[in-house]
Amino acid sequence: MTLKARLVVTRPAFTLDLALEAAPGEVVALLGPNGAGKTTALRALAGLTPMAGAGHVTLDGRPVHTLPAERRPVGMVFQDYLLFPHLSALDNVAFGPRCQGMSKSAARRLAAGLLDQV
Repeated sequence: MTLKARLVVTRPAFTLDLALEAAPGEVVALLGPNGAGKTTALRALAGLTPMAGAGHVTLDGRPVHTLPAERRPVGMVFQDYLLFPHLSALDNVAFGPRCQGMSKSAARRLAAGLLDQV
């Protein structure tokens, strides 16, 4: 998927205004000191933090910024990287596809392939 976004979030201490693009298969890293807005940017991208009027997110040219977080095909891994600490890393990665109706075996195969990439 091609991602194009302008993430605009107003906070009491700063306003985040970030243009972000990623081509299919590309890996993007957000680097910066504490308080620079990295987490705010990721939360806005995932739909967990509301954006100001100029903010937008498109995937393959389709606007998704108006969709609620649970309907966006975007995920966020928090600093505590295990969604469910009692599950293996494989089953944590397979959780999303399972929630979308994929069989357990297919979700685990997909998750294993994704984990092989990292």
